[in-house]
Amino acid sequence: MKRTQIYLDDETYGYLKKESELKHLSISEVIRAGIREKMNRRVQKILKATNKVSGIWEGRSLDVESHIRSLRKDRKTW
Repeated sequence: MKRTQIYLDDETYGYLKKESELKHLSISEVIRAGIREKMNRRVQKILKATNKVSGIWEGRSLDVESHIRSLRKDRKTW
């Protein structure tokens, strides 16, 4: 575990102090839990988006050469 130092405004510190008392945890643990929760939500959001597009090209074939040629059809060939 790494040690770090942060500065908090009075309102944020008051919130963290109340949370730590309610949950019987240190302020540090409340902060760590909040960070983990935020990271987990982000990971879940990414996984959800990935699952939406997973398999989208299944059963399709793409001839890369033909596709590139069609994209470049307005260009001169030497």
